[in-house]
Parts: sequence; structure tokens; C-alpha cells
Amino acid sequence: MNAAEIIIWSAAVGSMGLVVVLAAAEALYSRSLASVQSLIYLGMYWLFFALMCGLPSVLLPAASAPWIYIAQVLIGPLRSAMGFYGGKHWLASSRRDRLTDISFRGTTWLCVIGGPLCLLLPTGLQLQASAALTIFSVCVMLWLTARAAQHGDRMAWGLTIASVLTLPLQIGLYWLILDYGTLSAPLQAGVALMGLLSISLIAGLLWLRNHHSRQILRNPHTRRDPVTHLYGGVAMVQKIVRAQRRLTRTRRDGALMAVQLFEPERLLAQVGHYGLNDIYSQLAKRMLRHTGVVNPAGRYYDRCFIVLIETLHSPRWIRTLGLRVASSLRKPLEVTSLSGERIKINADIGVGLVHLSGAGKDVDQLLHEVQAVAVASRSMRSRAALLDEITRQAIAVEHAELGASWHAMHTARTHPPRALEPRRQRRTAV
Repeated sequence: MNAAEIIIWSAAVGSMGLVVVLAAAEALYSRSLASVQSLIYLGMYWLFFALMCGLPSVLLPAASAPWIYIAQVLIGPLRSAMGFYGGKHWLASSRRDRLTDISFRGTTWLCVIGGPLCLLLPTGLQLQASAALTIFSVCVMLWLTARAAQHGDRMAWGLTIASVLTLPLQIGLYWLILDYGTLSAPLQAGVALMGLLSISLIAGLLWLRNHHSRQILRNPHTRRDPVTHLYGGVAMVQKIVRAQRRLTRTRRDGALMAVQLFEPERLLAQVGHYGLNDIYSQLAKRMLRHTGVVNPAGRYYDRCFIVLIETLHSPRWIRTLGLRVASSLRKPLEVTSLSGERIKINADIGVGLVHLSGAGKDVDQLLHEVQAVAVASRSMRSRAALLDEITRQAIAVEHAELGASWHAMHTARTHPPRALEPRRQRRTAV
């Protein structure tokens, strides 16, 4: 490695290290689990870059060469595993798409197990196997992020671009470390620039989503609505219209959720306007903890929340989500009464769910139906109801007949099973 190459890689390692330092400052400031996970991933990304660029062989003594080689074999798959683990939560795949969730889980375990297994191969094949596994994982991440972006997650496009930048970076680094051929200084500078752009873009996206989540769940001064800080009614209507267009294109299924607070006047007499606004704010926070920040939520009017759940991997998840939200919102809320004392109040709520597809239904009709279902849920034990698409009646989610997949559910509704006819008795001649 000549002087120009040392300067190129040293500058790149230092620049990427600055990104990691900024992520560490963010983790210390926010003290959130998401920021710590982001710091761990970015630190592993920087370590992967520093180990594979060739600087350790120049700067460290020869006695540490075996440990450096083992680290070079392991760091690629383990970094990919951490990326898939964090990406699964970042994209909320468990709530949105079964195939994406299974792919994230499967690739995570493949990298966790496959990295150490590479050390069991002959010495000449260990680093090659690690390189193949790492590059394969980047291709899978590229597909998964593009799939999530097509399902309505706009930030996922940024991860897709980052994966596109990471792919030539990893190919270039493994090309150098495996000594397949010399690369000119401009090409090495291009590979280093890919790494810097990739880690900067990933760090920015992680910060944006973590900051957005923190704004919604914690910071009461930077949200949208003066009280609940959610989207307004007009914004939610626009998002529903765009979601139906995407569902038509992707042939996916989702749901529309309404959360209705009944008799707020009764609460107003106990806690006043300030306490009532505190109740709305606490209900919004609890609701978002279960629906996730990836699903847009809005305040349709003063006592009604709307959540757009654009993708659901199975119909049965509607039942799970409805019951979780209803159970959480019915737990006691601690607010300040008119006398200044802290009291606990049980909010009278109802949760309504309507199936959402790319059929292009009228938005006003959808909103009217989901509110009517939420009102009907008040008479049900679970306080969560679903609109039956055949009878057009609200039924408790725990009693709804939901199939294991959307295809099976649609087939059952399109071709209902025929009732068995009683066997006719054969008449015998007398």
C-alpha cells in the first residue's frame, strides 16, 4: 500500500468515525434503545470498513495478523446480521408483511450462524465464503427495502439507495482483501467515497426515524396537532387515497382503524379542558405504541382518531391489533382533576376496524363505516369490532371468522361452502 492509498483510506476511516461519534452523542442525549441500536450498527459498519480496507496490515504488528484475519472473516456477516435485526424493527416488518418479516428473521439467523461456520472451512475458502454471504445479504436487504418502499414507507427508499451504495463498496473491499487484482488510486477513492456516502445516508435515516418516533411518543412541543400532535383530517384523507392506489398496484390488503371516545362531557366535568386534552394525548400515545409510527395516525375530529394500517400480513393480525389497542386504551389514565389532585379515570372507548384494499372505495364511505363500527363496539365486551364484508354488520373481533391468509379469506367469501343437502330416501314399491 503506497502513500496515496494510505491517505485515501485513512481519510475515509476518519470521516466515517466522525459519523459514529455523532451517533454516540445522539445515543447519550436521547438515551433510547433505538439510538443505541443505531450506534451499534454504525460502529460495526465502521469496524468492517476499517478492517477490510487494508490499513490494519500496515499499522499493526505482524503478531496480531491471525486475530485480524479472524475478525475480517466474522465482521461482514455479523454486521449484516445487526443490520437485518435493526431493519426489521425500523421497517416494522412484523406488523406489515409476513414475507418481509420471515426474510428478515431468516437472513439474520443465516448471517449469525453462517459467519462462525466460515471459520470451519479450509483457510483459502474462509474469507471467500464470508464475502459471498455478506454480499448476498446486501442483495436481500436491497430487495426488502424496495419492497417496503412499494408498500408505502417512503423512508425505505433511502435505505434502498444506501444498499445500492453499499454493494459496490463491499465488492471493492473484498476485491482488495482477497487480492484478486490491483485497483488504481481513483478506483479506491471511489470505493471509499461509496462507504462514506452509504454510512452517512444510513445514519441520517436512522436519526430521522428515531427522532420522528421520539417526537410522537415523548416530545409534546413539536407535534402536528395542538393536543394530540397527530395528522389532521384532511391529511388523513389524502393518505387513504394514496394508500388505495398503492394497494391496487401491489395487490395487498390493509385496514382502517377508528378509536372513538364516548361521553367526553362527563370527563370534562371532572378534569376540565386541560385534563381532557391530557386524556386525548395519553390515548394517542398508547394507540401509537401498538400501531407503530410507520402507520399514519390522525385526529379526524375532537373525539375520534383514525389510523391507516396500509399492510397486514394476515387477517388474523386485525384481531390481535384491535384487541391490543382496545385493552391498552381501557386501562386507567392518571390526570389532574379540577381540584388539583391526581386521579385515575377509565376512558369509555371503542375501536372499529374496516378492511382496506385497492378496490377504490369512496373515502367518505370508509370513514363513515369505520366510525359506525367503533360506535357499535361500545356494546361489545372487548370494545373492538370489525365490519363483516358480507353482512355489512359490526361484529366483535374475537368472534370474527378470519382466515390464515388474505387469499383464503377472499376465496371463502367469493365461493362460500354449500350446505349439505339431506340424503333423499329411496322409495320402495309396495
